[in-house]
Amino acid sequence: MANLFFTSDTHYHHKNICKSISSWSNKDNCRDFKSLDEMDNTIIDNINSVVGPDDVLFHLGDWAFGDTKYYKQFRERLVCQNVHLIYGNHDGEIIRDEELQSLFSSVRFYAEITMNGQKIIMSHYAHRVWNMNHYGAWMLYGHSHGSLKPAISADIVMHLIDRKKYNELKLLAEDKHPNYTANGKSMDVGIDTHPEFRPYSFDEIAAIMKNKQIMNVDNHQSS
Repeated sequence: MANLFFTSDTHYHHKNICKSISSWSNKDNCRDFKSLDEMDNTIIDNINSVVGPDDVLFHLGDWAFGDTKYYKQFRERLVCQNVHLIYGNHDGEIIRDEELQSLFSSVRFYAEITMNGQKIIMSHYAHRVWNMNHYGAWMLYGHSHGSLKPAISADIVMHLIDRKKYNELKLLAEDKHPNYTANGKSMDVGIDTHPEFRPYSFDEIAAIMKNKQIMNVDNHQSS
């Protein structure tokens, strides 16, 4: 069986996300590369170092930026033959161009798959609720580059405040609490969130999700 990988927001050849040449006034969240070529080559090398030709890569949007020749160049330099794109807000050129769409094994705005019995929901944007979340389905998303703040249940917050467990509340806000989870079984898989600046494997995500609780934030229950 092919190995499964997930990433998002590569923003290949996006000048303003590269700190050394960005024209943005606030460069705090820019990538710390000396040149655009260094950033582009690092993205390519890091993906190719873990995703093989016969593996499957789900890319959750914001593929590349600027001239569409870079969209093609990026795809041609990836060794993986099975790349599925979930459209992001910067993928308008691909949405409008069938030739660009043909670079991918599939293109769509949203996807649901099952791997080893695990239901996986994918969108460029984070969802607060998603199909079968109350049964443990994963919600994988991008767009936020790791900056999305945890959505903490008011009931849990009040429970901790009433017991004056302020340190535990801090851990919850950082999504590091051992007994409570902020966003349930959801995860930003953007390339900027991986400590090695590369895609996540299915097994890596499974290990992370194992420690996340199922969060029922509406009337749906698991039984």
